[in-house]
This record gives sequence, structure tokens and C-alpha cells, in this order.
Amino acid sequence: MTAVAMNVLLPHVKRNVLPEGLLDAPEIGHVSVITEPGHRQRYGPDVDVHLVDNVQDVEQVRRTTMRILGERELHRVLAPFELSVPVAGYLRSYFGLPGLGFETANLFANKYLMKRRAAAAGLPGTAFRVAYTLADVPSKADELGWPVVIKPVIGGGGLDVVVFDSPDAFAHFCASPDAEPITRLTVPLIVEQYVELEAEYNCNGIVHDGDVVFAAALRYPLPLLGCPAEFNASYTLPPGHPDRAEILDLHARTVHVFGLRSGVTHMELFKTRDGLLVGEIACRPSGGGIPEGIQLQYGVDIWRAFRETSLGLKPEVRPTEREGLLVSYLLPIKPGRIVRLSTAAELAAVPSVLRVDMHKQVGDVMRDRVGSSAATGVVHLRVRDEAEVSGRILELAERYLLEVEEDDDVVVSRT
Repeated sequence: MTAVAMNVLLPHVKRNVLPEGLLDAPEIGHVSVITEPGHRQRYGPDVDVHLVDNVQDVEQVRRTTMRILGERELHRVLAPFELSVPVAGYLRSYFGLPGLGFETANLFANKYLMKRRAAAAGLPGTAFRVAYTLADVPSKADELGWPVVIKPVIGGGGLDVVVFDSPDAFAHFCASPDAEPITRLTVPLIVEQYVELEAEYNCNGIVHDGDVVFAAALRYPLPLLGCPAEFNASYTLPPGHPDRAEILDLHARTVHVFGLRSGVTHMELFKTRDGLLVGEIACRPSGGGIPEGIQLQYGVDIWRAFRETSLGLKPEVRPTEREGLLVSYLLPIKPGRIVRLSTAAELAAVPSVLRVDMHKQVGDVMRDRVGSSAATGVVHLRVRDEAEVSGRILELAERYLLEVEEDDDVVVSRT
């Protein structure tokens, strides 16, 4: 018997764009979207689009959902991006809809709650405190010991992450225009002890009935904080890598401790001289071309698994690991209007390249304030081993062409 298609609700932050075809599945019936004015996504004529000032304002979204429910039944809520995860959990809990409830969803989105749960379970991590204003940071840093890292408890893409070496550095920052984005935040700050990193990893998993049915461990060539734009990439770890087994184990332990029954995950881990540390974990697909790279290397579609688990279905997972390593390289951006840009065909001619996904074109305007996954495109390539990664990335960086001109719509950073 054919399953009845489900009506879904999609709370959607305006700057995020869904992967092509995500909503084009027989399991999905009518789609209702709650988004913001100026949204980048084009949803199509059969999708109901409802606008609110801010998708993170749960009361605005709740009232809008009430109006939608007055018109039709909703079966599921989809939250494919970081900032919509807590509000989607709230809607499920408030209206009694199936799926990840608010408490668990918030645990996977709120970095303070996340770290508190991990620490209580004995998972390795950095020392931390919570600060409710920027002025609270020095006292928290004194407790932890300088230097420290601060970031909003809810957010992503490396935005508003700042390292302070000393009280003097903090005072200088507060007196500069660079502090303005932090002072405008409407969420608390998490203050973490700064540690020197030997490596930074990520782990991407699929969970069904409380078990991790698939997980892939990847490494960033350089730690993301302060990483030069030309080295923004990730690559799959080989089976014999000395850290791979521990990464997969820490991921599985964290999923269990956080109580995720079904969904997909993206987890950050740090290697220090004292061993691996749990950084953060999210219950949504990664950005940065990572899902596409995983599909090329393992034959597993993370976005499909997200859709299936969000709809309460068993994810289709049949991994087959290819030889070599899969590298996903993010083509660097510059603020301004694009006047010249490498084509997909030009980049595909570089040795070892398997696939090129261009996200920008000549004439597009790129903002200055963007997250770590921002790129004009992603190039996926296969290499033999880790020793080959840096050389291939540098070759791509040398072949890549991007020229921009100033545009009135771009606010240039003061840093």
C-alpha cells in the first residue's frame, strides 16, 4: 500500500537555500513555508509562503503556524538549517507534532546547554562559562584563565567568534567598531578556554531508532578559526587514520548522551596535545559541500537521510567506501560585485577533480559578513592520501580566478 504524502512546515531563515530536489519527494505532500522578507529561496507556485519579521521569534512563528493549521493539517516540521532547529522543536512540542521536541532540539543548537550536557556525561571538552552581556566576559575569563574564545550560544558559520589574549585585548576590542555585532546579539555568549589545536575534525552521522547507522570522519586541512581562505576545505579520513576510530566513538557517545533518536548530525572535534575534545554537535546537515563529498566517497546521501528521518521514515543507508580520499574545496569569496569568475568547466580541467558546484556567477554581489561555509562554489576532488591534499588545494587556488568591484550594497569590514 502506498504511504499517504505528508504535509510539511518549513521554518526557513531568509539567507539559506535548500539543495535542489529536497522537497520533490513522493512522501511530501503540501509544503508551507514560514520565512522572512528578502528570502533567497524561490519555492515555486505550489508552496504557501508566509512572511514573519524573524524566523527565530517563536511567538511570530507560532501565530503563523496556528493560521496554517486552521487551513490544513500539518504532519511534520523540517529544520534543515541551524537557526531554525530550536523554533522547529518548539513548534513540534507546542502543537504535539511528531519529531524532535524542543528540549532535545535546543540541546543540539544552544552551545551552552550542549557543553553543559557533554561535561556532565564526562565527554572531553574545554572549560566554559556563560556570559549574558559583553561586559560579563572579563570576569568569566578570569575564572577560566586567559586567553578565551567567545561566541553566541546560538549561531553558526563562525560568525561573531572572537579570541581574546588578555584583558587589554578585550578592552581594545570593546572600544572599536568591531564590537558592534556582538553588542547587537539577542542571545547569551559562551566563553571558552582557548586551546592550541593540532587538528580539527568533523563527523557526520545518520541516526535511526537511537543507533548511529552511518558516520563519516573528516579533517579540515587547517583549524577553521583563523584559517586562510585559500585553505578552506575538508577531506575524508582513511580507514587506518589513528584518530578515526576515536572520532567515531565520541560521536556515537555524544548522540546517545544527547538523546537523539532519529536524524542527521554534524559534529566538530578538536585534537590537542592532551587528546581529542568534543567541540559542538548539530542535528542538521553540514554546509561547506560536506554532504556532497560524503555522497561521492561513500554513496550515502545525507540530505536524503535528513528528509527521511524528518518524516519519520527509515533512512536508506548502503555505504560503500571508495579508494583514496575525497576533498571538498570551498572557492574563496571577496566582498563586492563579481566581474570575473572561473567557470565550472575551467576548474573541472584541473587534475583529480570529480565535480564542480558553482553557487555564484558574474554580476552577483557578495557580502563582507559571511560564515565559514560561504563560497562562490565547491570543487570536489579525489587524492591518493593525506600527503597529496595540500598540493592539490594549492593548485586549485592558483587556477581559480575571482575579480570583484565595489558595490554600494556591500558594507566593508573595518577589521
